[in-house]
Amino acid sequence: MSNLLAERGAAIVDADQIARDLQTPGTPVVQAMAERFGEHILDADGALIRAEVAKIVFTDEQALKDLNGIVHPAMQAEIQRQIDEHRSTDRVVVLDFPLLGENPRKGLAATIVVDVPYEVAVKRAVGRGMDEADVRNRIESQMRREDRNAIATHIVDNSGDMVDLISRVDRVWEQIRALPPTDADDLAKPIDTTRVAWVFGYGSLVSPASLARTIGRLTKPGTGFHPATLAGYGRRWNYGVGHVTGSWTAVDGREISDGTIVALGLVESVDEKVNGAIASLTADELADLDHRERNYDRVDVSHLIDDIDDVDLEGLPVFAYVPRASAVERYEAARDAGTGAVRQTYWDLVDDAFGVLGAGERDRYHESTPAPDVPVVDMRPH
Repeated sequence: MSNLLAERGAAIVDADQIARDLQTPGTPVVQAMAERFGEHILDADGALIRAEVAKIVFTDEQALKDLNGIVHPAMQAEIQRQIDEHRSTDRVVVLDFPLLGENPRKGLAATIVVDVPYEVAVKRAVGRGMDEADVRNRIESQMRREDRNAIATHIVDNSGDMVDLISRVDRVWEQIRALPPTDADDLAKPIDTTRVAWVFGYGSLVSPASLARTIGRLTKPGTGFHPATLAGYGRRWNYGVGHVTGSWTAVDGREISDGTIVALGLVESVDEKVNGAIASLTADELADLDHRERNYDRVDVSHLIDDIDDVDLEGLPVFAYVPRASAVERYEAARDAGTGAVRQTYWDLVDDAFGVLGAGERDRYHESTPAPDVPVVDMRPH
């Protein structure tokens, strides 16, 4: 796919090629690898025997971590050097990273996943001469396909032939060309996943996949993502965002354009509790979430979080997002004008999100969420 994007004008930063260049005979990276894994990984000319390295690292988790510790710092320096070369141009820079999910990066305008079913990937690799057992070991050592797709802003299905792939790449290329430029100083720097805060999730933020598309990594239930209760707040369908628009046909046949799409929001309510989840985030990820939730105020609710089993918050703050008065006013105006609606896909998303946390959490969500006072409709893209 990188070749197809290059043909369309993209500047490609190829992590695999950089790794190969850094692992030529006599380089500091190769010397460090030989010291860690043994001289038998080198041939008589000092060249790396990649198959020998693969046998070691793809069946030994610690060995893989040690390999990454040797290779990644040198790779990061070269990646940044190549990115800097393109700062003065208007070209789209595409980072071709095979393990972006395992090693998330800051500053990316989009994350494109080229997706194929597991068995198709195995069959193709074996067809190129690779050993099937080795291929399966490599795949098993990587992020699950479902988790990788969860962090994507764009998914390119590569299960078909070249004609299909070219058509899909053309569509993605037009979409990424329209994206605003990113901050070059942050581009491609590894994300430090040290926790700086927790965020209470509600609505679509309860979904690990939805959150992943904002922060660039997956927060798995049970690992930095846990069911929780927020006391003193209740859910309201009529406290939603006002900047998302859509079009649909009203019950009376009226065509609605630029209508307001409503999401769940929190409202202070002394006698209520809201179930959801808390996720641990870094400062950069919190900034990304602030941008996504820009019609909401971030509020410290640390003293109101409850029902968290075996989770040590480590004295870190817990934030929740509460809609601003201006967002509420825009919604109420749209509701009264008959141009407000809940998107059916959002309704389904939230239902599925609570299902990830368990049937009990989904039941509690249904019991504590009032019916929307605007129609639930399937939106046409506007």
